[in-house]
Amino acid sequence: MLMIKRIIVSIYLLMISVLYANFQVAPQIQELNLDTQGTKAIFLSNNTNKLKKIKIYSKRPEDQKTKDLYMGDWIIVYPKIVYLKPNGKKTIRMAARPPKGLVDGEYRSHLVFEEIPVKKHDNSEKNEGKLQVDIEVVHILVSTVYGYKGKLEYGGIFKGFKVVQDGKKTYLASEITNRGTAALDVAYRVTYYENVKKLKNEDLRAGKVMRENYSDSIVELNKISKDANKMKVEFYYRVKNQKIKEKEGEEEYNVFKLGEKLISIERVSKEKYLKEFDEKNKEEVEVKKLEKENKKEVKEEIKEEKVEGKNKEEKSEEKKES
Repeated sequence: MLMIKRIIVSIYLLMISVLYANFQVAPQIQELNLDTQGTKAIFLSNNTNKLKKIKIYSKRPEDQKTKDLYMGDWIIVYPKIVYLKPNGKKTIRMAARPPKGLVDGEYRSHLVFEEIPVKKHDNSEKNEGKLQVDIEVVHILVSTVYGYKGKLEYGGIFKGFKVVQDGKKTYLASEITNRGTAALDVAYRVTYYENVKKLKNEDLRAGKVMRENYSDSIVELNKISKDANKMKVEFYYRVKNQKIKEKEGEEEYNVFKLGEKLISIERVSKEKYLKEFDEKNKEEVEVKKLEKENKKEVKEEIKEEKVEGKNKEEKSEEKKES
């Protein structure tokens, strides 16, 4: 399936950037409490026998709908340029200085670690001496920074459930709209029925939907049988439990139910689903285009009204003077 291939390619590229980058950043996800002041440590390591020069800066995520949720403008990183000696390590510090009156909710930014080509005689770092370094490939690692302010609210709209058949594999497609003030980490519990007879059930990860965002989710159904003609989909969101100490490589979550829906299983082909998906995307693009044009027209009308008002004032003043 085309959509599934796109997801797999994205994950594959992310894995390549992590596995083959010649420097590492840990942790890859940064979390800041915006209600208190403090700093976070970020650890950089050089896995090569060459000097590395790393530039660090914030960047707005491409999927972020509004700039009001971008926290990169008030992230402070020190130092912003780091020299990593061969097989060396360094620690940088990060803090956030949010503006006054910031409303409760989750904020987000990307933190970019960009490798800068080192000149053959770059001695900007004290005591480095003159090192001959030839960099053929420049690597960039991107870390996500989340900032949390006050009380977080979780909610979403779940619709457009479809069972998609692709050869021997079956998928559950759905549309998720985040209506809360934080990212929605969605999980489904699916129970299959043959009329009133309960068959099997399974738990699925539907993906994370960012604040004020929308997602077309598609997950594989592994336990659906040919006899199943109904399915109950319960939707949950997961929140990482900060109080429980995690084992290395594992995370503990609290799970909360948002709702459920009973669906008649009517399988649609991959081709039909993709055709409908493309048509829906085209409609959304057209709607956004119209909205943009309407905004432009409104701005022009306001500008014309201001000019007209100014001209009237000038004519009125001229009459008074005469």
